[in-house]
Amino acid sequence: MDCHPRRIGFLRSVLELFGIVLVRFRPVQRLWGAWLVAVNTAALLFIGHAEAQVAVAAVGVAVVAQALIYQRRRFIRLLGLTHFVWIPMLAWMAARLGAVPQEEAAFRAWLVALIATNALCLAIDAWDATRFALGERRPYYAW
Repeated sequence: MDCHPRRIGFLRSVLELFGIVLVRFRPVQRLWGAWLVAVNTAALLFIGHAEAQVAVAAVGVAVVAQALIYQRRRFIRLLGLTHFVWIPMLAWMAARLGAVPQEEAAFRAWLVALIATNALCLAIDAWDATRFALGERRPYYAW
């Protein structure tokens, strides 16, 4: 695969990224990607809460950054570093979890799922960044 592929448009980059994660990944990775997308997209169900608004904004920042990286380098192991905005978000959400009223069970369950899912994702991202630093720099998936 060419290390410096021709530049593609932003929207196409976003669509190809989601296509790779949801269609091209191996089955277990595909299930993980679908879960990650579902949990983060579920923020829209709770958009009246500040936590959901922050989650939507953080995911938006990550997707834009991933599309920009993908336009230039394709599907490389550094894409996950765009999730760095989740670190303060997750710390803030974990600190607020105790203040969520018990009667808001669905919101609480989503918040716990979001914190756990995105924390695991950050660990996977750290492993990918380490692999990149150790020399795995070529794109490893293509649309």
